[in-house]
Amino acid sequence: MKAESFELPNEFSKYEVLIQEDFENFYSVYQKYQYQNNTFFQSVVYACDDLANSNKTLEKYRTAYTEISLLGYFLLSQYKQVLTFMTRNNSFEINYFRFKAAMITGERGIISAILANIMTALVELKKKDPETHKVFFTIMSLEIAAMNSDVDSVKKYAVKIREMLFNTVLIQDYPLVALQIVSDLAYREFRTGDESYEGWLEIYKELAEALSMDSKRLDCYTMLGGLYRFKGFLDEASEYYNKAFEIAEKVGNKEFKASLISNMADLEHTLGNLEKALLLCNNALKDPELSQSKPNLYINKAEILIKQEKYSEAITNLKMVEKLSNRSTPIVNILYGYALTKLPGKEYLHEGMKYLEKGGHLSEQSKNHRWIATYYYYMGRTYLDNYDLSSSINAFEKCYDYAIRSEFQYVVLSQLFLAESYLHRYKISQSDNDLTYSERYLANVITICQEQELPILADVLYLKGQLLIALGEFADAYSVFRQTKEIALQNDNSLLAISCEKNIEMLDSDSIDKSTLITTEITEVIKILSKQSYVKKTEKLPDIYFLNIFTDDGISFYSHLFRDQTPINDVLLSAILTAVKTMSNELFGTGLRGIDFEGKTLLVEGFGNFVGVLACERDSFNARTKLFNFMKRFNEKFAEHTLVQVSQETKKDIKKQADLLVEIIFEKSLKGIVTAI
Repeated sequence: MKAESFELPNEFSKYEVLIQEDFENFYSVYQKYQYQNNTFFQSVVYACDDLANSNKTLEKYRTAYTEISLLGYFLLSQYKQVLTFMTRNNSFEINYFRFKAAMITGERGIISAILANIMTALVELKKKDPETHKVFFTIMSLEIAAMNSDVDSVKKYAVKIREMLFNTVLIQDYPLVALQIVSDLAYREFRTGDESYEGWLEIYKELAEALSMDSKRLDCYTMLGGLYRFKGFLDEASEYYNKAFEIAEKVGNKEFKASLISNMADLEHTLGNLEKALLLCNNALKDPELSQSKPNLYINKAEILIKQEKYSEAITNLKMVEKLSNRSTPIVNILYGYALTKLPGKEYLHEGMKYLEKGGHLSEQSKNHRWIATYYYYMGRTYLDNYDLSSSINAFEKCYDYAIRSEFQYVVLSQLFLAESYLHRYKISQSDNDLTYSERYLANVITICQEQELPILADVLYLKGQLLIALGEFADAYSVFRQTKEIALQNDNSLLAISCEKNIEMLDSDSIDKSTLITTEITEVIKILSKQSYVKKTEKLPDIYFLNIFTDDGISFYSHLFRDQTPINDVLLSAILTAVKTMSNELFGTGLRGIDFEGKTLLVEGFGNFVGVLACERDSFNARTKLFNFMKRFNEKFAEHTLVQVSQETKKDIKKQADLLVEIIFEKSLKGIVTAI
C-alpha cells in the first residue's frame, strides 16, 4: 500500500503527514495487528503503541506515536493504559486527556501532578497566546469545578464555553478536546434534565456527525439512546443503541459494547422480558477484559432481581458493584437499601432505610431526576409495606413529580400505589374521602392507559368498578364492569371477564355488601401490576385551546390562544380562576385530574409563584407533561417579576420570551392571538 492512500481515523488526522513520512515502519507493525483480527482503529492504536516504545523510532515520530496511542486508548475506554504514556511536550490536548483518564480511574496523586503541569503550562501560554490561554483556562476551570462538585461554577463556565465554542480555535485546532467538553456537558443535560445545559446534546450530535469521529458518534448515539429510553420511546432507543453497537464493533471498544449490552438489557427489562435481560447481563459479565462497564451490568441485574423478588441475589450483585467501583452511587444505595428492607428482621429494615436515605441524598445532589424518582418510589413502597400511609402518600406524590420529567414507568406505578395507599387508609378511617382519592388515582392510570395503549387498562377499570361500588355509585360501576368485561374478552382474559360478570350479577340483584368489596384482592392486583413494564408509545396531544398563567394571588399574568378564536375576555378569565380556586385544593396532588369547564377540560398545574391552566379537549398525560415542563421553566424565568411592579417594556419582553417558550414546549407555531400581560 502507498502511504498517500492510507487514511488514519479522523480522530488522528493531524498526525497523517508524520505517519506517511514513516509509513514503511508503521505499516509493517500495523499489518501484524490486522492479521490478529483487530479492528482498523485498534490496529492503528496498538501499532503506534509498539512504535512509541521502540528505540528504533526517531524522536519526532515517537512523539506522534505516543500521542496517537494515548488518545486512542482513551477513546477505547482503556483509561489506565493512557496513564502509562509520559508526554514529551507541554501539549494541552495530551495533558488534558491524561487528566481525564486519571479522573475516571480515581488516581488522586496523578490528578494533582497532571493538574500542576497543566496550570504551569497555561502560565507560559498566557504570555505567548492570550486568546488560546483564555479558552484552555476556562476548560480547566470547568473541570476543577466539576471535580469539586461546585454545580454553580460548572454552570457558569458552561455558558462561557458555549460562547467560545464557535468563536475560537477550539473546534478547528483541538476538535477532540472540543468534542470531549461538549460530550461532558451533553451528558449533564441528558443525566440531570437541568435546563442550564439545554442544547448541549444537540450540539454534540451535530459536531460528532460533522467531524465524522466514530468514537464520539458512538458516545453520542449511546446518549441519544438513553434519552429516548428515559422518555419511554423504546423503539427509538433501540435504534440508537444498535447504531452505537455497530460503531463499537467497528472501533473495537469492548467497554462500550458491554455498556450497550447493559442498556439493551435495560430495554428488555422495561419491556418485561426479564429472563432475556438477565441473560444479556450474564453473558457480558463473562468477558474477563471488562472493567468500567461491569458495575452497570451488576446494577442492571440487581434491578431485575428485585422485580423478581430475589432480594438476597440482588444484594450479592450490588456488593460486587462496591468491589469494582470506588464511588458510592445513588442508585446502588437505593437498590441495596430497598432489598435490605425486604429481608426478615427489624435490623434489616432500619439498615435498609439508612441506605435508602443516603441514596436519596446523593440523588438530590446529582440532580438526576430518574434516580430521585426511583428513590421516592422505593421509599413509598417501604412506607406502604410498613403501613406508614401518610409517608407513603407523600413519597409517591414526590415520585410522580420527578417521574413526569424522567421515567414513564414511575408515573404509572406512583399513581397505582397512591390508589393503594389511600385504599389502606380507608380501611382505618372509613372515610369516603380516602376512597374518592383512591378512585381518582385509578382514573389517572386509566387516562394514561387509554392514551398510551397500555395493556393493563382492563385490570385498572376493574379496580375502579369495585371502588365505585364502595362509593355507592352503582350505575357508574355497572357501566365500568360491562366495559371491562368487553375489553377482557377481546384480550382473551377469561378470568377477568368472569369476575366482571359476578359483579354485574351482584349489582343486578342489589345484593351489595359494601364492607366486603374493599379487600386484599385490590392490593394483590396492584402488586401484580407493579411487576409489569410500561412503555410510552406516543407524545400526541389532544386539541389544545388556550393557556393561562395566573400569579399565586390570582392576577392574570400571561395568556395564549392555540386556535383562531375570540380572545379570552376578563369575564372568562374570572370564571376560569374561580373554578380553579374552588377545586384546586382537591386537584393538586392528584396528578392528571382536570376541571370540566364549558365543554373543555382544564388541566391545572401550580409551580412556584404561578398557577397554569391549559384547556384541552380531554384529560391527557402528554398535555399534563407539557404543562408541567412549561410551568417549571416559566417560573424560573419570571418568578422575580411577580414581586415588583414592572414597566410596559418589561411586559413586552416577558411576552416575547413566553411566546418562544410556548413554541418550544408545545411545538406549535404561534399563529394564535396572545393577549397582553
